[in-house]
Amino acid sequence: MATAAILAIASTNSCKDAPEQELEENVEVRDTSHIQQNNLKEAKSSLQQSQAESPIHWQPWSKSVFADAAAEKKTVFAYIGSGTDPYTIDILTQLNHSQQTCDTLNQHHVNILIDSNLHPDLEFHSASLCLRSGTIASKPILVWFSYEGTPISWIPVTQNQSQTIAEFISRTSNTVNQMWRDSPDYVLKNSREDFARRLASAIPTPAKDDNPDNPSITPIQAIRRIAALFDPTSGKIDGTGGLSIARYIKLLTISSSRTDISESQRKRYLDIAEQAADSMMLYGLIDPLDGGIYSRNQQATSALPVFTKELKTQAYSIDALYTLYKASGKTRHLKAADAILAYTEQNLTLPDGGYSLGNVYASHGAKNNPCTWTLEELEAALTPEEMNICTQAFGIKGLGNIPMEDDRDRAYLRKNTLTWKTTPPALAASTGTDTAGLQKQLESITKKLAKLRKEKSPTTRHEKLSTADSSALLASAYLSAYRATGNSQHLDRATQLLTYIREHFIDESGHLFHARFNGKLLDLPALGVDYTLLTQAALDRHEAAPDPAWLQFASKTHQNMASNLSDAKRHQILENSATNDPQPFKIYQFFTIRSLDNSSTWALAYSNAKRLAAEQPSANLQTQSDDLLGALLNTLNISPFASIDFLTADAKLQQTQQQ
Repeated sequence: MATAAILAIASTNSCKDAPEQELEENVEVRDTSHIQQNNLKEAKSSLQQSQAESPIHWQPWSKSVFADAAAEKKTVFAYIGSGTDPYTIDILTQLNHSQQTCDTLNQHHVNILIDSNLHPDLEFHSASLCLRSGTIASKPILVWFSYEGTPISWIPVTQNQSQTIAEFISRTSNTVNQMWRDSPDYVLKNSREDFARRLASAIPTPAKDDNPDNPSITPIQAIRRIAALFDPTSGKIDGTGGLSIARYIKLLTISSSRTDISESQRKRYLDIAEQAADSMMLYGLIDPLDGGIYSRNQQATSALPVFTKELKTQAYSIDALYTLYKASGKTRHLKAADAILAYTEQNLTLPDGGYSLGNVYASHGAKNNPCTWTLEELEAALTPEEMNICTQAFGIKGLGNIPMEDDRDRAYLRKNTLTWKTTPPALAASTGTDTAGLQKQLESITKKLAKLRKEKSPTTRHEKLSTADSSALLASAYLSAYRATGNSQHLDRATQLLTYIREHFIDESGHLFHARFNGKLLDLPALGVDYTLLTQAALDRHEAAPDPAWLQFASKTHQNMASNLSDAKRHQILENSATNDPQPFKIYQFFTIRSLDNSSTWALAYSNAKRLAAEQPSANLQTQSDDLLGALLNTLNISPFASIDFLTADAKLQQTQQQ
């Protein structure tokens, strides 16, 4: 990690003969005393709320903070993380306990805590900087800015580095500060030029079939490649990183209905989707105690989940499993989808009718982790007969089923993690228990262990923030449930949720906003992803049960996006209007970064434009979809997962055309 950071910093200080100049003296004179303290008391999310008493002088992201930094002639340190990410919380805790690091940050920088749930565009921008520098993006991300808002250095934090992160941040901050003090004008100049170059290269050009150096591939070829990443022997998918497994399953399920591939290929895609759903969701990530599904596997080992349940993961999983059930008819997928939906409604619903972004059950590496168990703890909680069933149901081993090498601080040594490892019929056969008796035993086991989990850690971190994009994802998931089952309750819930979004995320002037917290709408204009996911959900609602009102709402939302964020000539959709940014950050979210599990705004806008044009023919919509298609075809060369939204949209559009 240190090497990557030093290289990033060195790029701004490579010319030693640059003249050392004093900072400009015409910086606005202003009172900056307020930045000498933590200013997160007016928190806009649970993450910010949890750091309001931090000894670090955290500030929220805004133009004024950079103006304060300019007046103080300081650089800005930004910590970008999520309240639904255990590593974000762990590292903040470590920083708070390192007085030396707190002092260094407070002395050298103006410090900004950026909640990526409030500003996913900034997280995407920073992760893109990491990727362009040859660094694998992961979160949280650390960025050092000039007071003009141009990045000086950036580095992601990985799981295995969390033990030394406080020391690393101190060292890097001292290096940045020294470089800044030696030649501030040079740092400003070089960071401006570097930033301008990166912005200029941030937009994909349309694919060209006649380019021999970089031949474009077709969606069918890309789907074939993504299907090949599944390993049937281990039951795992290569290279998913932080990407929701459900998105992979949804893509292959929809692709199995394409008519432009062979019958054998269609069967293969559906078979892979079923195997992946079974091995990685039903018997890998679903929580047998509280219900719901963990968001992903930890990077170091596919055997250990990240113990958090994000709303968007529940939505993706509900959507994928109902879609898979409709295609395969396998009731196990229906039952799993029903169970995840029940968890979501019971645990993530907010008092005002919205949905929170998720629950974090444990931080990474915590010795009192409530989601991992010693053999002795299990034996003390269960009867011998229950222990026998539990051992086989969850793959319990005496020395723990989490390998030592996956956790260098040995916090998980001799611990077991409870996720299903076998099917109920196989479990009944191996334990010699009839179905009714087994069900009774399993209910007793999960009840006892759920009680033990609560005793081990009575407080679950609850991110009460609610966002338009995640809410729209859940509305679309409800509509997948309705299409798969015909249950009108799912249609009603989708309609209710869309109505809630319309009434609670849109103000009296008709402007869409990104987030709500503690029952209040936040002054954060909608992002591109908010517009596209809401348009998609409204179109899903109209297509599930034709309703001109929802078609009109979808059309208006799409038009508002184009008006606020799109270039009318080339339809290049910006992710935000940059009204609160020190720089006009032109962030184009046209691909998916696996570690972020973000949505591709351009892919969704392309699909929405095509769907709207089918209902309301329009030359502008056709031009828009054509322009976006050209650029999206070029993203197929990046990686299969980078284009997963585009591939899914393309397969879904073909499916709709057939109908």
